[in-house]
Amino acid sequence: MLIQSDLKQLVSQSVKLLGEALREVHGKRLYLEIEALRQEMKKVRGKEPAVVQKALEQVYKKLSKNSSEDLHHKAKAFSLMLELINSCEAAYRSYRLGHYKIKAKVRPEAIIYVFTSHPTESRSQKFLKLMGSIEELLIESLEEDFESIRERLYYFLKISVRLNLANNRRPEVRDEMEQVFHTVLDPAILREQINLNKKGLNISFRTWVGGDKDGHPKVGSSTMLESFNLSRQKLLSFIQHELKKFQEEIILIEEGQFIKKELSHFKEALHALKKVSSGDGKRVVKLKKSLENLRKVSDKHQLMAPFITDIEKLIWFFPALVLPLEIREDSEKIKNALTVKSEPILKMLATLKSVSQGLEPKWYVRGFVISMCQTPEDMLAATTITRRILGSLLIPIIPLFENEQGLLNGPSILEESFKVYPFQKEHKEKWGKRFEVMVGYSDSSKENGVLPARLMIEKALFELETFLLKKKLIPVFFHGSGGSTSRGGGTVLEQIAWWPQTALNIFKVTIQGEMVQRNFNNPLIMRSQVGKVVEGYQEFKPKKWKDHPEMKSFSGSIQSSYRELVHDPGFQKLTTLATPYDYLNLLKIGSRPAKRSTKGTFGLRAIPWILCWTQTRLLLPIWWGTGKAWAGLSQNDKKRVESYYQGSPLMQSYIKNLGFTLAKVEMGVWNFHLEHSGLGPEEKNLWRERITQEFELSVVFFKDITGQKDFTWFRPWLGESIYFRSSMIHPLNVIQKLALERNDHVLLRETVTGIACGMLTTG
Repeated sequence: MLIQSDLKQLVSQSVKLLGEALREVHGKRLYLEIEALRQEMKKVRGKEPAVVQKALEQVYKKLSKNSSEDLHHKAKAFSLMLELINSCEAAYRSYRLGHYKIKAKVRPEAIIYVFTSHPTESRSQKFLKLMGSIEELLIESLEEDFESIRERLYYFLKISVRLNLANNRRPEVRDEMEQVFHTVLDPAILREQINLNKKGLNISFRTWVGGDKDGHPKVGSSTMLESFNLSRQKLLSFIQHELKKFQEEIILIEEGQFIKKELSHFKEALHALKKVSSGDGKRVVKLKKSLENLRKVSDKHQLMAPFITDIEKLIWFFPALVLPLEIREDSEKIKNALTVKSEPILKMLATLKSVSQGLEPKWYVRGFVISMCQTPEDMLAATTITRRILGSLLIPIIPLFENEQGLLNGPSILEESFKVYPFQKEHKEKWGKRFEVMVGYSDSSKENGVLPARLMIEKALFELETFLLKKKLIPVFFHGSGGSTSRGGGTVLEQIAWWPQTALNIFKVTIQGEMVQRNFNNPLIMRSQVGKVVEGYQEFKPKKWKDHPEMKSFSGSIQSSYRELVHDPGFQKLTTLATPYDYLNLLKIGSRPAKRSTKGTFGLRAIPWILCWTQTRLLLPIWWGTGKAWAGLSQNDKKRVESYYQGSPLMQSYIKNLGFTLAKVEMGVWNFHLEHSGLGPEEKNLWRERITQEFELSVVFFKDITGQKDFTWFRPWLGESIYFRSSMIHPLNVIQKLALERNDHVLLRETVTGIACGMLTTG
């Protein structure tokens, strides 16, 4: 199905109105220049790379004569247009979901979303809030007509033209908390969570923001408390709003006086929870007791209200009346904490102990994730410091297997750990036999390439499942995925199709940066996301993992090519000169450092690493090596890989994501970046030929294995959306290059944000 006519009309009307706002705010001259540039870019839609590059060179020549002020206005205009198109698509999605209901004969035991903001979300809080208001208007226009919102939308667009899209100061951890909590603890989302629970669906929320210490110098015990306090404020606000309505209803009848005393006690207990501090657990227990008494009195006088059952459900979701944290620290830092008392993770655990007095610590912190877990010693070190601080293993230790060593050796790491410490006994007694393991998609993909990493993860999941079931434990798999292709992205159904059964019984995933807003900004969209998980669970067919020698060889070839490229000093030089790599620390795209504190100059974090290639429109990490590996196979081996593809949900998922990626690649834009990289002529020619050849081979691989010419044959509207928006990103690529040349960091941030809006992913 292609893009519907009413959505196209909404985009056309909205973009036209944006043009009018630009004209009024910035004047006729600038508006005409922007419009002329837009029309020029429309002409190169779907054209050959050489045509696109030539057009960009002409634009570069014109724009290089512009003042910095004009470049800022033009960058903002195209960024706004792209984000407005996103808002139109989101509004249409919500509108179409107006009567969506989840039909669930069977359902997972639990669906757990862990929200995090550490990816490269670069849009400012003010801008996101304004776009939220615009999206509401666009939904209204679809329900009524465009004329009914024109005046209000025009007003908002005139504000947006004056507003910075990007952060011009590096966000603090609190900023990230506010951004995530504003969305996921919104009253409408909490209400949807409660309503879904009434229908038998257990949807739980958690967060890393404030507790994800791994490599983050600004995270520690103070950010934990900040996270608890900010989420507490949001939850109390929801309760108080519902309480006010309950009181207004009760005073309408004389019998209401019978519950005034217990209602007063409940309000006092609620007030005592205003600030999370030492002994908070005792105060939470007091509130629960007060609510229980309120229920008894209300029952006695036949005044049982939905308010009481709703708050009981809310407290069931958030037993400590905070959004529970998942804390994380690097395995080396955890081992260091065995002897170094100043390690921040120790104070974080001590703070947890102090705050949770009177209540189980697990209601504040649901797990202690060991980043880069590679040995039994890593598991045992985390266990030792947790028991040392908390007295016993009162929160579960969760190994994160995210590189080749961890993924391939996961079962043996657990086996050796189990021999030293009675994890089996502890988890049967304290955690209902559940044992949780996290698998990481970003680092495994950065290290090995996307397909080899995905195959490693699949093998690890099935082997870990077998190991834990033999121990009579219930596996819980926490997937560090979602968002961009390299992070395990794609539709929910495509992601879960290749998981083992136990990974669906309790569905647990991270939701990153821009995906938090995209999928949880609206209760209808949230419901559809939950519905897709339920649908996948209902349609799931049990499977077993099998070793496929032909895929092992094919994947190994991709991995070898990818690693050879990444470790090539010439390629590292290319990355530094032709992408925003060297400027990541200036982008103010997150509170954590853009680079890991490792020796050498190429210690990128996985997500900014993807950002480099998203910004330059090459998206190289997803497809590099696939074409060469395919070309190197014999005809018989190709048939075997094709046969594997036909029967493998994992391979089918990857190929769809590969098609989506190839559709977004703009070789003409990449060649423009390469031309302006500062490399010598010979180096430019070498890399142009090498990258073009590998890309063309990857296209051959895609077409051979699918038998399709259309990259997005599986979702035609997506291909159409890419086609329409792609050339509108081109001016931002040119302006980004000028920003780098002029050392204009504010303009650079604006272009990074705009390109991310257009590409529908920050990284």
